[in-house]
Amino acid sequence: MKRNLKIMAAMLLLVFTLLITVIPASAAYSVKQVFARFQATAGETLATGNVVMLKDADGYAYKADANDAALRPAIGIIGKGGASGATVEIITIGTLSGWTALSEGGPGYLSETAAAVTQSAPAYSQQLGQAISTTTYLFNFQNYFDSSSLTVLGTLSGATPLVLEGATADEFETSISVTDPTADRTLTLADASGTVMLSSLATNAPDAANSVTGTSNGLLFEGATADAHETTLTVTDPTADRTVTIPNKTGQVQLASAASVLTPGAAVTLTVGLSNLYTLAINDNEDTTITFSGAGTAGDEITIVIATGAGEVGDEIVTFHATLVSSVGTLTCASTATRFYVIKFISNGSHWYEVSRTAIQT
Repeated sequence: MKRNLKIMAAMLLLVFTLLITVIPASAAYSVKQVFARFQATAGETLATGNVVMLKDADGYAYKADANDAALRPAIGIIGKGGASGATVEIITIGTLSGWTALSEGGPGYLSETAAAVTQSAPAYSQQLGQAISTTTYLFNFQNYFDSSSLTVLGTLSGATPLVLEGATADEFETSISVTDPTADRTLTLADASGTVMLSSLATNAPDAANSVTGTSNGLLFEGATADAHETTLTVTDPTADRTVTIPNKTGQVQLASAASVLTPGAAVTLTVGLSNLYTLAINDNEDTTITFSGAGTAGDEITIVIATGAGEVGDEIVTFHATLVSSVGTLTCASTATRFYVIKFISNGSHWYEVSRTAIQT
């Protein structure tokens, strides 16, 4: 009998030892003080010391993760855990211990390891509290601000130093990125309300190829080549409200410009594109042939004003070279001094056609 009792005692001791071996140890973290807390339903198994967030979809608590936009920001740390579906206690302000080798006085951040706290700020840098000893954090989850790489007051570092959530807390944010500066740069926001103008160019900066930038009373077009030459689109100071309408079609804009002076002689070259108005004061006793340098673009217009100067004594004949020009014929100028003729041409893209010619003008 005694022997049987000894055997039974030995067996019970073995079972007890096995039970101790397989029963999981209690949580490594413990609650020391609680100043603010609330209850929620666990969306998964949660233990004391797990940092959690609440999902909009079901309102349940899940392990927070700085590396997952759908699992942040963190809203508290578990004080009393439970299985999925259980009611858990979430501490928003309080102290918990159980960590080791903390940098006392240093901040604690939401980790890129789910439910954990780290003292190394990750890319999404939500500070959760402060280490008040080498083993204990004082948590305060009132701050949801992502202070990614905030090194000095007023200075933000990193390629994307600002991430804006917007009015709706979801997985979509607006990031403000900065190209790595090679010198000190200043971006000035105007003292006015309005929407910032956007560009599809990766580097829309003054003097950058293909850039469009603002200048005093105008827009500055660099063109395909980044050089010292730009085109400025500007307006004359309006004295009333004005509207300039660009038609719904493809074509070249006709410009009004100062007259280009043609050099008198027996052979005169009219360089297409310099202007839409040309003047020619013909020489005495010298017939002239005018040759156009190109066919122009369909719709281009050119007006030529031909003048006879003082002291002219002969009837000068002006001919338009037939290579690119169709005209009503030669023009015989009067022998009287200070007389004018006006001739107008329009291009169809391959040829110039004379469309009008005035009689002699005084």
